[in-house]
Amino acid sequence: QAKTSPPLHHHHQQQSITMTTRVPLSTDDIISPSPDGKDSYYAKIPILKRRATTGDSKKDPICVIVVGMAGSGKTTLMAQLQKSLNLRDEGDDNAAANNNNTADIESTSSPPQSKRAGYAINLDPAAKYIPFSSSIDIRDTVDYIEVMRQHKLGPNGAILTCLNLFATKFDQVMAILERRAFPLENGDGEEKSDDDKKSDGGPSAKEEDEAKSKTDETQQQQQQCHVDDNNTKAADDADDTTTPNTTTTTSNTSPLDYILIDTPGQIEAFTWSASGTIVTSALATTFPTVLAFVVDTPRCAASVHTFMSNMLYACSMLYRAKLPMVIVLNKIDIVGCEFVKEWMEDYDSFQEALDDASSANGYSDEMAGGGSGYYASLTRSLSLVLDEFYNHLHKVGVSAATGEGVEEFWTVVEQAAEDYEEGYLVDLKNRVEEQRMKERAMQRVGARKLVRDLQEDGQL
Repeated sequence: QAKTSPPLHHHHQQQSITMTTRVPLSTDDIISPSPDGKDSYYAKIPILKRRATTGDSKKDPICVIVVGMAGSGKTTLMAQLQKSLNLRDEGDDNAAANNNNTADIESTSSPPQSKRAGYAINLDPAAKYIPFSSSIDIRDTVDYIEVMRQHKLGPNGAILTCLNLFATKFDQVMAILERRAFPLENGDGEEKSDDDKKSDGGPSAKEEDEAKSKTDETQQQQQQCHVDDNNTKAADDADDTTTPNTTTTTSNTSPLDYILIDTPGQIEAFTWSASGTIVTSALATTFPTVLAFVVDTPRCAASVHTFMSNMLYACSMLYRAKLPMVIVLNKIDIVGCEFVKEWMEDYDSFQEALDDASSANGYSDEMAGGGSGYYASLTRSLSLVLDEFYNHLHKVGVSAATGEGVEEFWTVVEQAAEDYEEGYLVDLKNRVEEQRMKERAMQRVGARKLVRDLQEDGQL
């Protein structure tokens, strides 16, 4: 009974095993199935993930990236925008108070709720003073003067290096913005579950029970040893101070409506750098994002070619970022912006302005754009290209000094945010789908090679 099986039986067993292993194998069997499909790819992009779960875009704050040439008034405009949000809140609260004159005392004594909440970020490391209160400031993280001294850089190189260093930690900035923008979704002000506390690194329910039991034992020992009442009261007061009151600290936290970002005065350091692309892409894939290109209106009035140079730069930024853009015609308290809007809406009007500028300055036709030379042909060709470019722009005139036109600015920003939903977001979904199809095709190519190699080795 302890003898092994006959060789013939062993041979048949080995043959049957070999025959069972040779089964047909196709490419689909090798490629791992993806039951989620697009959802697994959408989960990597915050705004697509929120759209797939909630589908409501009105809850998302609008991110406004303020860019423009040096001296155009970006930082002053930031201060005026932040001031307008505060004034709008006070106006809404006063209106609500006037409407509730007949209400009881308890309802009127309750603290007013903010209707519009803004969050300001400063990305200019070289600014010594900013006239607005920034919630996140690059100067708190990177020292511009120290970077210039240690790396032996000039002003522009130091700004670029500071932005690059700050971009390496921009994921932490995005985490702060998401927690601040969606306090209810992140569980602020609500009691967290045991799993959430473990994931956050906090104590679990079991650990809290053990700590509570230890505290009770300590209090019993103190009572047995007849500890002084004053010491017991002091210990109770210390326990009260160390226990955070999350309900009171987060009850006043309201979701954000706008995120304002001020960029460096040297526009090239932000728009044409890798750090600027990282910051813009991170914001655009998380919140509805709008570019606010600030234009110095008096300088455009002095020179038609300055206006064209500004528009060409705005066109290049639109081509690079693919985000909706608002042309902010600043300093209208000095010079009105009606002539600029007319140039953008009427091609013939701009051509007449070019002819008038050439005749007034006494330039030749070839130099001023009125003749048939190279410079004239280039100027008119660029103006023709920009004429099509103007159709996709929003424009508004403001005064960062007096606050004129700021309310109209917020209205135009809301319209540009709708263009984000219809343009950038759709393009982002198409890019995600294209990337998914490319990865799927690469998997199929790799699977075919594997099947072919197995067939050549005789294993299939």
